[in-house]
Order: sequence, then structure tokens, then C-alpha cells
Amino acid sequence: MQDQRHGYEQLHASCFGIIKWIYDMKYYLTEAKIVFTEHSKYPGYDERRARWKHWYPIGLLDGKIEIHFLHYYTEEEAAEKWYRRAKRINWANLVIFGMEQNLCTDADIQEFDRLPYEKKFFFSSKEMPGIKSNCFVEKFAGRGHVGDPYKSGHHFYRALVLNLRRNHLLNNSNPL
Repeated sequence: MQDQRHGYEQLHASCFGIIKWIYDMKYYLTEAKIVFTEHSKYPGYDERRARWKHWYPIGLLDGKIEIHFLHYYTEEEAAEKWYRRAKRINWANLVIFGMEQNLCTDADIQEFDRLPYEKKFFFSSKEMPGIKSNCFVEKFAGRGHVGDPYKSGHHFYRALVLNLRRNHLLNNSNPL
């Protein structure tokens, strides 16, 4: 959810906001309206935006879910891209990815694991044996968050393959 070429902008804010959005994803993508705001409702995010390479819009879906449109310069462009992409979603073939970032807690990871989607994967910096969706990224062990997937993609890929094998969705004789 971090690159406009692959779908949606970052639902920055907190991990809880992302999980709430995923539970009601169809509503938020087909019915909810974006209202833009000057300031983030989360501590530290206005300062983060001020350090970004350019000003970017922040939107609220129905006044609840905060979205940071990192790759856009105007509210008009952000809204146009959001609504256009929402129409292209194949609801029968969703894969949900989450990451231990943006104020994420262990309770958030457990809540993510309970989401009503079959194909869901959560990249974290810790082993969590009871969490089926957890993909432990060893490179980030003990840090309390995972790093940038674009700079460390091969580490995320390895964690995903290990998860698929652990859950018997991929066998050792059938590598990706």
C-alpha cells in the first residue's frame, strides 16, 4: 500500500486505522467520500509531512480513516486517482498485506490475523507462532518494526515464502 503504481496510497496514521479500513474495505472504497484536511490527527505526522520532499494531501474517509497521499501534489489529483483505482478492484481475488510500522502493536497484529480474508500476510520483526498470517522478517528482528520493503524486498519475499511453506500453501519441491 505504499506505491501508487501498485494500488493505494499509504493509510498512514496507525495500524488500527488500517485494520478498521480493511474490515469495512468495500464500503470505504465504493461509498465513502474523501474530505481533505490540513493536519493529521495523529501525533508527529504533521512534522513528518513537513520533512517530506514535497507537500502532500491528507484525506479522511468519512471523517474516520486518515490517508496520506504521499505521491501527489494536489487534493484533486489524489481524489481522482483514489476513486479511479477503487473501481478497478477485483473483490474475488484480494490479497491483503500488512506491516509492523506506524505505531503498530502486538494487539494490532492479532487483530489483523482475525480479518475475514483468506489470503492475508503480515510482515513483522518478531516470531509470533500463534499468528498464521505473520511473516517474520529476520533482518528486522528485535527492532519493533520492519523497514522499507522497497529497499529490502528480498527479505520480505523470503519471509513470505517461509510463511507459505509453514502453512502448507507451498511445498519445498515447488519453489516460487
